[in-house]
Amino acid sequence: MVAIKILSKEDVIAAYLCSLNFPVSHIDTLVHLLKNKISLNSDDANDLIKEIDCLLLNMARKVFPNTKLSNEQLLTQFKLQFILNNGAKQCVKNGIKNFELPTQLVENMRANLFFSAPSYHYSEMKPQKIETFGSKRKKK
Repeated sequence: MVAIKILSKEDVIAAYLCSLNFPVSHIDTLVHLLKNKISLNSDDANDLIKEIDCLLLNMARKVFPNTKLSNEQLLTQFKLQFILNNGAKQCVKNGIKNFELPTQLVENMRANLFFSAPSYHYSEMKPQKIETFGSKRKKK
């Protein structure tokens, strides 16, 4: 298990970007871009992560505009599709200065969108008669 020592807000952003598979060689540039896009008012790492999540959630809504997923599910689906489609490599190659994803990546993410299970509903089950199966030979 890898241990990460968090020293600053930039370290939190860098760790977040690493979790999305961005190459280490581009992390510093991306951290600088993200710092300009979000507010760094809070000293709490969780608040910083929430701000980055909000930024990604807005991107996710553009990628999947007609989804009925909750915000948490949509963000998770976006991150999953981003990682599965090598989004970090495509974004680094094409540039991500305006925080817009490459068209090909968006198309691939939409094409690979999946849902884990349909909605479920609870209902009351009426008691059933239990039937036994097997031999009905009479004993002597």
